[in-house]
Amino acid sequence: MKFLTIKIALILFLLSTMAFAQDAFEGKVIFEVQEDGNQQVMDYYAKDKRFRMDMPDKGGSILFDSHALKMYVIMDEQKMYMESQMMPLSMGSGGGSVSKTGETKNILGYDCEKFLFEQEDMKGEAWMTKELGAFMFFMESQQELPAWQSEVLDAGYFPLQVTQFNKRENTQSIYNVIEVTPIELSEDLFVPPADYQKLDLMNMGGFESLMGK
Repeated sequence: MKFLTIKIALILFLLSTMAFAQDAFEGKVIFEVQEDGNQQVMDYYAKDKRFRMDMPDKGGSILFDSHALKMYVIMDEQKMYMESQMMPLSMGSGGGSVSKTGETKNILGYDCEKFLFEQEDMKGEAWMTKELGAFMFFMESQQELPAWQSEVLDAGYFPLQVTQFNKRENTQSIYNVIEVTPIELSEDLFVPPADYQKLDLMNMGGFESLMGK
């Protein structure tokens, strides 16, 4: 479970560095992740290429700010936070392909289109809608955004159901959005509380400690 949480956190940071379309999604998203027999429900918020992931069972939150290229780990019990500088995601030609199947269905009240995608050792399918604004969470932890994912973002798609299979590791990951609420969010959600003390750490040990709590 620790690995799954860290992987999702890294994915969210990579998302925060992307060049989203102008109609990027703002609001709250709750999605369920299933991988290698583990299951986890993630609650987070998105606004202006910034993300917040709340983890009440671990006593804190993780904030991602792509404008400052920083990640913050909030520890509510200690009233402290850690700050880490992150590297930007390269918007290169990471390869891969995506195609529409022509199939459609309604998910959570939104009309969705089915896409098939493939990239090196990973392939899968995604049901996506254009009714919510650009958003994406399905990708490997990588430093170069595949061209096809950039195209999907630029087109303003939001995935509601994704199944991806890692051919090299023979593992399957399933992402299902179970609740989505477009809403204008406060700027305060994406900055450490003013009364919290900053911890000056040189590595990610504290982050991993929080994730494994």
